[in-house]
Amino acid sequence: MAANKRAQTLRSLRLAGYLLFAAYLLTLLWASLNPEPIDGSGPIRAFVAWVLNFTATSKDWAWLGYNQLEWLANVLLYIPLGLGLALIVRRAPWWLDVLIGVAITVSAELAQFYFLPDRFATEADVLANSLGVLIGVISARSTLALRSRLRARGSAK
Repeated sequence: MAANKRAQTLRSLRLAGYLLFAAYLLTLLWASLNPEPIDGSGPIRAFVAWVLNFTATSKDWAWLGYNQLEWLANVLLYIPLGLGLALIVRRAPWWLDVLIGVAITVSAELAQFYFLPDRFATEADVLANSLGVLIGVISARSTLALRSRLRARGSAK
């Protein structure tokens, strides 16, 4: 009975994970293919302005200008993609997860270049997005490997 409840809980968690990942992908799609740059107006623009005002008045954060902030945001935005790919495509080699993530970011940048004249598709964005994917894949795969080893060690006792 306990094993059945555990299996049901795992199925529920897996479903919740898939739904969260789908919501993330829709948000990523919206952010990548929105005709207006994401920081062009609204609360995101206000947040970016607040961060840049803070960094301009702080000696320790003076290095963080708009270009660095955008690059860092691109890295952070794509980490969940790497995490999700690594958790969903578990049986494939890690580099395939990275390759899929890079293909997604290249596709988004190409769509911006060809179809969204107010957006700026750059190689730097592809690099930052790909780095985010790589960080996500490595984090997820490392955690899964560590979990597997700890389980094996626990069952060997």
